[in-house]
Amino acid sequence: MTDLRGQKILITGASSGIGRALAFELDRRGAILALAARSRARLRATADLIAVAGTPRRAPIVVPCDVTSDEQVRRMVRTSVEYLGGIDILVNNAGAGVYGETLKTSLEDFRSVMEVNTFGALRCILEAVPVMKRQGRGLVINILSVAAIYGVPYLAAYSASKSALAAACQSLRGELAAAGISILNVLPNYTETDFFRNEKKVGGARRPRGPYTPPEAVARAVAEAIESGKRTVVLSAQGKALRIFAGLFPHLVEAAMARVARRLREAQEVIS
Repeated sequence: MTDLRGQKILITGASSGIGRALAFELDRRGAILALAARSRARLRATADLIAVAGTPRRAPIVVPCDVTSDEQVRRMVRTSVEYLGGIDILVNNAGAGVYGETLKTSLEDFRSVMEVNTFGALRCILEAVPVMKRQGRGLVINILSVAAIYGVPYLAAYSASKSALAAACQSLRGELAAAGISILNVLPNYTETDFFRNEKKVGGARRPRGPYTPPEAVARAVAEAIESGKRTVVLSAQGKALRIFAGLFPHLVEAAMARVARRLREAQEVIS
């Protein structure tokens, strides 16, 4: 069991969505936070709200950072360590997406998504884990997706980026165990955030209708997973079923994904 009170936590993508909700939830449970994202103004607004509504302790520090930049990630980790006195938990939450037909998704689109979701997270890990090693403890949390279990139609770049990070961290788990550092992978389903409005649309398909999971529900589940020492959390019934069926009955999953693709395909694409 992990007591979140006094835990030093760095969250990327903390200005909106799951990252912002997680900042409020972890503050409520007693953590001390460093909040990172590209927008200083949105980060400051989040930090100010936490300082007013949160518990009376050290206010969150705001660290503007683009995780695609080596130098900015190094500065983010260095600044966080100086302010917090270390890093107990790193939350890799910054993300980007491209939605639409794979054949309309350029290689540059693939690269841009991988640069944030895979390499951005790995940059943070490569900078933060040495700090954790010196401390003799630490936890890396990756906000992944059910798309890391099985490639979802019209989310090829996103699925690939999350699957790659999951695989890299499977390797890391064994390597870091002796150093007292663990990894928690969180796999939400569709979540109600600005992510879908900000992603690039390449055409050919529409997004599935809601309802989507509120980010606050995801944040609570993540906090509970930290406290209970879980290593993988799948946050939807559909995701749990996919995890089981993908291994045992892959042909059924393939057929189900084909149905999903047909249902979401745009009308003009069906006609053509």
